[in-house]
Amino acid sequence: MNSEQFEAARQSEADYHQRFYEENDIFQDGTWMSEPGPVVMDMLERLLLHKDDLTVLDLGCGVGRNTIPVAERLKGSLSKIKGVDLLEDAAAKLRSNADEFGVGHLIEAEAADVEHYPIAEDAYDYILACSCLEHTSSMDALQRTLDAMQKGTKLGGIHCITMSTEVEEVDRTTGENTKGLIELNIPQQEALDLLDHTYEEWNVLIKQAVPQSIEEEKDGRHIDFRCNLVTYVAQKIQ
Repeated sequence: MNSEQFEAARQSEADYHQRFYEENDIFQDGTWMSEPGPVVMDMLERLLLHKDDLTVLDLGCGVGRNTIPVAERLKGSLSKIKGVDLLEDAAAKLRSNADEFGVGHLIEAEAADVEHYPIAEDAYDYILACSCLEHTSSMDALQRTLDAMQKGTKLGGIHCITMSTEVEEVDRTTGENTKGLIELNIPQQEALDLLDHTYEEWNVLIKQAVPQSIEEEKDGRHIDFRCNLVTYVAQKIQ
């Protein structure tokens, strides 16, 4: 993907999410943010078996689909959660949602491009990157982001990654099937191979890929967003 194509994909994704957050409330029934990712909460419970106070980084946090439930679970502790999203409006909405749900004291929201975000070393017990890494600009950028995530993780910390691969868009009116306009649209196996190599010295807890289809309105069209969704969870053991 050249720079012009990347910018077109980035703008398309930004426009879609901006409109989606304006038109839908967090945890709204019938939307993809109606509830947190189950694996996100399951892995949080795993960490809480051994530690009460956690530092959490949610990359590509949006308006708080995962950030808010994680914070609610950590109420009453000294935990801290940082949410990072490309869109300033999403970060602002996360702040207001955090206050509304009574967890504003736990959450710090920041607008930044994830692939350029400076992750402090040895700082986090739990890093989420859910539907985030496919928005990096290249395979090299993806690798650099994963490396930074690893350096930023404490011993025993967990990474929870979900990533759309082999993205297609099917026009619900015409039936036309086109390659998805997304920044990093790679084959499922290529993503898994990269993750396996990157996490070869970690304990891989979950590794799976399942087909997924979501109805969306994007660029003025009603489409089915189809992909193979990779879920990859690993724990730092050395």
